[in-house]
Amino acid sequence: MARLYALLTPDDRLLFARARGRDWIVDEDRSGIETRGRNVTVFLNGLDVLGLNVSIPARYDNEARRAAPFAVEDELAESVEDSHVALADIGKDDAAQTRDVNVVSSSRMAELIQFLTDEGLPEAELIAAHSLLPAKNILFEAPGLVLGRINGRGFALDPSLGRDVLIGISEAHSDLEIHGVQVARALGRETQSPGATSLETLLIQLAAWAEAGQPHIRLRQGAYEARRHVDIDGFGHWKFAGLLAAVTALGWFSSVVLETSAMNNRAQALDNLTQEFARIGWPEFDGNVQQAMAEARSVSGQGTQGYLNLLDATAALYDAMAQVEGSELRTVRYDRVRRQMTASVAFQSFADVDRLTAILNSGSLSARSGDARQSGSKVIGDLTLETTG
Repeated sequence: MARLYALLTPDDRLLFARARGRDWIVDEDRSGIETRGRNVTVFLNGLDVLGLNVSIPARYDNEARRAAPFAVEDELAESVEDSHVALADIGKDDAAQTRDVNVVSSSRMAELIQFLTDEGLPEAELIAAHSLLPAKNILFEAPGLVLGRINGRGFALDPSLGRDVLIGISEAHSDLEIHGVQVARALGRETQSPGATSLETLLIQLAAWAEAGQPHIRLRQGAYEARRHVDIDGFGHWKFAGLLAAVTALGWFSSVVLETSAMNNRAQALDNLTQEFARIGWPEFDGNVQQAMAEARSVSGQGTQGYLNLLDATAALYDAMAQVEGSELRTVRYDRVRRQMTASVAFQSFADVDRLTAILNSGSLSARSGDARQSGSKVIGDLTLETTG
């Protein structure tokens, strides 16, 4: 069934948009909605959703989601423990690439999920409007709202904040694209379009961006992921072919379960490495990872010459390992006195040790390898990383 798009209005109503050929029909008609709203995407104005663009050193998407709260905590006005962090799906294969992130309070997410449940749409998706904006510096005017993206950060502003706020965020960006007469007048610039002059036209524009495949962030991730229900009432009516399909599906599901278990085991191993890293590098914090990272940021913020930034070094290491097939990180240690990070990595051959060292040295870090040794079918190499300055 076709995807339906909805806009949550300021008075907590839902307007729905349906594609009809090249046009859109917008009304409050709920026909065409699948069970539990699983084909519905609800757009939020985004006033209570913070958009960020951060560097997250991770090779895999589940690792990135675990690391995201630590990457954004300095940007938040409230505790990261009270916030929900959602990541864009794009760029997940590049450990050095920045990721678009949306942050919303956990209490607000709980309210939104309850609202969807009350509306009979417990499996509908949620997207902040500003996460759909094109990837450029842009301001887009809508009724009672200004959507924006500047330097990769998405946001929504209440126009009542005044002209000075708009000037403050835009004056350094001569390439800013403006859609909206009032915003253009306030900034003394030209406008490319009127923006959205009604809630209906705003919904149509957001739906058009989504249908065109514009990258965006789903807010329903992690603990707020929609729980899909499976209807098996018709199982007794299946014929032989249907049963074969069911057996095949069960086999596929079992393989997914095994893969998920392996991913969870790897994530747990990384958590253990991080814990050991904090325990050895900062013994006074008794293995408290958050305190250790806070201390690292504090020292880094003091501008100490030659200080090794832990997140940057880890990102560089992961990025380099991605270029050496079969390499596996075993342990990481940090020496605060020498300002060095030592990584023990398993390789498929002795030549791979030199290859990884060369890749790291071609970047912003200085790397040297110690004596490599054979361990079973693997070669274990110890690499020492430090700044080049």
